[in-house]
Amino acid sequence: MEYLYHGSPQRYDKLIPNQAQDIEFEEGCQYAVYATDNQKMAICFALGCVADGELPVERTMMPEYGDKMLFKHGHPNYGGNGYLYKLDKSKFVHAFGSQWVCYEEIIPEEIMEINVDDYLELCEVVE
Repeated sequence: MEYLYHGSPQRYDKLIPNQAQDIEFEEGCQYAVYATDNQKMAICFALGCVADGELPVERTMMPEYGDKMLFKHGHPNYGGNGYLYKLDKSKFVHAFGSQWVCYEEIIPEEIMEINVDDYLELCEVVE
């Protein structure tokens, strides 16, 4: 069986489709469960985000950044935990790039708890 990965700062027993918002790609704005074949990318989403002030946190991942998430007006949830979900790839369809979507609830094959501070090399906080 082949797998995809989903990252979240919260633990769920099943993943439920939600409306996604992507400022760069229309395919990133579907009502679905998103997953990726890039485990590091999924981990970045598991690190959470904490606002530094009144402005909303902007998180960006682009191929030119490598396997890093850029945080503007915020930072990862330092000292916290995140969750990496291992998902059955056969339930997904390819959306774009390394992104895949599932339009129905999905129960993870495995849920791994991670320590945010162990993955800070995957983040860059910018002003």
